[in-house]
Parts: sequence; C-alpha cells; structure tokens
Amino acid sequence: RKKGRFSELENLDGLVHKTHMSSCRVDKPSEMVDVGDKVWVKVIGKEMKDDKLKLSLSMKVVNQGTGKDLDPNNVALDQDERKKRMFRDYTSQKITLEAVLNTVCKKCGCKGMFL
Repeated sequence: RKKGRFSELENLDGLVHKTHMSSCRVDKPSEMVDVGDKVWVKVIGKEMKDDKLKLSLSMKVVNQGTGKDLDPNNVALDQDERKKRMFRDYTSQKITLEAVLNTVCKKCGCKGMFL
C-alpha cells in the first residue's frame, strides 16, 4: 500500500504522506500526482535517520497554483496533530465505581445501594 509520494528538493528527499496531499481523503496517492509532476510543498517536519535528513512535506497547506503558504502559523497542522492524539481506545479500561451510598427505598422500604 502506498502511503504517499516522495519529493525531491534541491538534493534533499522528502515524503508527502497521503493525509497531507489534500484536505479531502486520498486513497491512492497516484490519483493526486504522477511521477515527475512539479508541486508546491511545505516542510512540516524533519528528522535524522541513518545519517540522512528525512523531511515530512505537505501539499494541502500550499496553494498549488501560486505556491502561497495557506497556513503560515501552522494552525491547521496543529489541529491535525491534536486530532490524532485525542483518539483513545477506552474499551480496554475497566469501569470502576467510586461512590456507593447505602440507602432504603422510600416507596418499597427495600435496602440497597446507589452506585
């Protein structure tokens, strides 16, 4: 499965992940760009791996007609990252009851507990 497209920037290589190609869902990166297409990108991350600089790039925050940065303060990128971090799997967490109140029902007189 293809996760994105590689871009070349003056002797550096970077990856545009499919989630950063468009604000719409992209299933196949090849539907967005072909090999050899020239596109405008913004560097959104970098890391050193095996003595090589790896760049993370985004097309969706750059106007593809003019090259203008559509997110100069990285607000949209921060929101995307926050959405990814907010998801949690609550199914594995046990439910614990913190408060127990012993009581007697006023209608029937039965003893019980409110949880």
